[in-house]
Amino acid sequence: MNKQSNNSTQDTLNQYFLYVSENNIDGIISLLADDIDWYIAKSEQLSWTGRLDNKSEIAKALQMIFDAHVEQTARFDVDHIFIDGGEAAVFGMISRQVKATGKTFTASVCQRFTITEGKITRLLMLEDASEILKAF
Repeated sequence: MNKQSNNSTQDTLNQYFLYVSENNIDGIISLLADDIDWYIAKSEQLSWTGRLDNKSEIAKALQMIFDAHVEQTARFDVDHIFIDGGEAAVFGMISRQVKATGKTFTASVCQRFTITEGKITRLLMLEDASEILKAF
């Protein structure tokens, strides 16, 4: 049983979202457990999506994401966070400009986290890929 406290889970989420906003791959990776289950809903057109289970693969995927977008345009607006011990669900909207096309997308996103002893052991991210793909 995961006895992570709500406050500890919130602290880990806060650090994760700070690192994401800074495009800080090393910081993000430092928050992941060695036994990580990372899944961004698969899209054949977006090479960083799908299931990954090691930090090296995740770092490469994050680099692809950050390289594909104009850093100064990245936004993640949180609508709501639900926390129950070590489980968290984050709902919001992402917006980014694609470097290759100059087009911007805004899409709904839901992320589910499992956090154990301050480390993310699972990330499930569901996003509106149809909106994202319009910008590519």
